[in-house]
Amino acid sequence: MRMNGRIVACGSISRYNDAEPVAGPKNLFMVVTKRLRMQGYIISDHYDRFPEFLARAREWVGDGRLRYRETVIDGIENAPRAFLGLLRGENVGKMLVKVGPDE
Repeated sequence: MRMNGRIVACGSISRYNDAEPVAGPKNLFMVVTKRLRMQGYIISDHYDRFPEFLARAREWVGDGRLRYRETVIDGIENAPRAFLGLLRGENVGKMLVKVGPDE
């Protein structure tokens, strides 16, 4: 990390049910020596900016500047499996359950 760097932490749902903590960094003291800032991020902290994001993201997805991946599980009967897979971190991007026909 650079001096005065910033670390944003997001997406820890796959760790919610861990029985044991995972090993952490051994150089955490560098947060002090490099004057780093670490902050958690939850989307609901910024709902006021969602319309602005949506307008920009639509444009970026449309012209290919923003690409995304998602995991799609077919059938409502597979929703419990999808949910458990989400908690285990088995998904890439959003975990979606498809419950209807393609439009």
